[in-house]
Amino acid sequence: MVIILLFKRFRSDFLGARWDGEVVREMMDEAFTNKHKVTLDFKKIKLISHSFADEIVGIYARAFGTDFIKQNIEVVNANKDVKFMLNAAIRLSIKYGQKLTTSKEVSDGNNNQIE
Repeated sequence: MVIILLFKRFRSDFLGARWDGEVVREMMDEAFTNKHKVTLDFKKIKLISHSFADEIVGIYARAFGTDFIKQNIEVVNANKDVKFMLNAAIRLSIKYGQKLTTSKEVSDGNNNQIE
């Protein structure tokens, strides 16, 4: 399991830049290449942009489907605004993307929808 501490990495409570999301996605790609799951720790993060969310979950939803996200990405310490944006990025990726599965939500690591 690879844990990505977002506040520690970026030193900001708002993650809005797509290129910051790209940095995280590259870390995630490396973990997945090495057969690890990823935990995204949103402790101290108040808000993320849709662009950031798209980079860290939307791209995976389009490429591999939501089952991949639910099985390989755990979200912890996320507030309701962050969860909303993550789920919105997934929903839009599913709606306008190429690969669809039945679920449209991020899990919390226990196969539960993030609420």
